[in-house]
Amino acid sequence: MSNIKAKTSHINTGADILKFIMSVFVVATHTGLFAPHLTPLVRLAVPVFFVLSGYFFFSKINSLDAPNDKREYLKKSVKHNLQLYAFWFIVLSPITFYIRDYFSGGVIKGTLTLFHNFLLGSTFQASWYITALIIGIIILFFMSQRCNNLTLIVIGVLFYAIAVLSSNYEFIIRANETVYEAYCGFTDIFLLPCRNFFAGMIYLVLGKILAEEKKSPGTGKDAFMTLACFTGLTGEYLALYFGRVQIKDTDCFIMLPLTAFFLCRWVLSLEIECSFGKTLRKLSTLSYCMHMAVFMCVGKFLSALDIIDFGNIIVFALTLVLTWGFSFIIIKLQEYKIFGFLKYSH
Repeated sequence: MSNIKAKTSHINTGADILKFIMSVFVVATHTGLFAPHLTPLVRLAVPVFFVLSGYFFFSKINSLDAPNDKREYLKKSVKHNLQLYAFWFIVLSPITFYIRDYFSGGVIKGTLTLFHNFLLGSTFQASWYITALIIGIIILFFMSQRCNNLTLIVIGVLFYAIAVLSSNYEFIIRANETVYEAYCGFTDIFLLPCRNFFAGMIYLVLGKILAEEKKSPGTGKDAFMTLACFTGLTGEYLALYFGRVQIKDTDCFIMLPLTAFFLCRWVLSLEIECSFGKTLRKLSTLSYCMHMAVFMCVGKFLSALDIIDFGNIIVFALTLVLTWGFSFIIIKLQEYKIFGFLKYSH
C-alpha cells in the first residue's frame, strides 16, 4: 500500500529561519526601508523561497518509489498552494478589487483579465510567486522524467534570460526598436516574465539539484561561495546603478540564482535545529501573503492623520508588527475547531 504521507528526513530548521529572515526582507523591500544600494540583499528573498520550495518538493519526491505516489504528491502540493492562493484571494478581494478595478470594462473582460493575471501575474499584491511556484513545479516534475539536470539548467537559464531582459536589462531590448516592439507583443501575452514562472524555473531547478546532493556537514567553502557570489551580485547592481542605466524593475539580476543557490546550500548543510521552526515557517507564509494589504492600510491610516512626512522606518515597523500580530492571531485561532479553515492561510 502506498503511503505519501510519510515524513521525509530532509527537514532542516535552518531553512525555516532563513525563510523567516527573507520574509522580513520582502516587507522591507515593499515599504522602502532599505537604501537603494541594499537592493541586492533584499532581492534575495523570493529566489530563496523558490530554491527552498524546489528543494523540499524534490526531497519528498525522491523519497517515494512508486510513480503513482510521486504523482499523488504533486497533486497534493498543487492543491495546497491553490488553497493558499484561494484563501488569500478571498480575504483580500475587497482591497484587490478596490485597487485594480477589474470589472470597470465589463464582467467578461474583467474575468478574463483576472484569469490572465492569475496565471501570469498577480491578482492580490505579491501573489505571483504562488502561481509561478505551481506552474514551475508542474513543468519541472514532468520534464525531469525525460531530461537530465544539465538540460533542465539550460532550459531554466533560457527562461531566466527572458526574465532578466524584462527587469534590470530591459535597456538592451530598448536599444533596437524592432526587437522592443516584438518584446511588447510578448509581454502583452506573458505580462512581466520577471514576475511569473519564467523567473522561477531556474531557482526550482537549483532546488532540485540541492535535493539530490548528498548531505554533508557545513563547510567554509559554501560560506565563501555565498560571499563571493553576493559580492558579484553587489558589483553587478553598482555597475548598473552608477552606469545610470534606466532600470524599470530590480527583480532579476544575473548573479541572483548562484547567490541564492549557495546561500541555501550553506544553510541547509548546517543542520540547525530549534523548537519554533514550524512557527517561523507559518509566520513566513502569512507575512508574505498579507504584508502588502497591511502596508497599504498603514499608508492610508497615516495619510488620514495628515502625517505626510512619516519615515520609511515607521511604515516598515508598523507594517511588520501588525503583520506579525495578525499572523499570531491566525495561528492561535486555528487551534479551535470552528476556525480550522484558517489552516489554508499558510
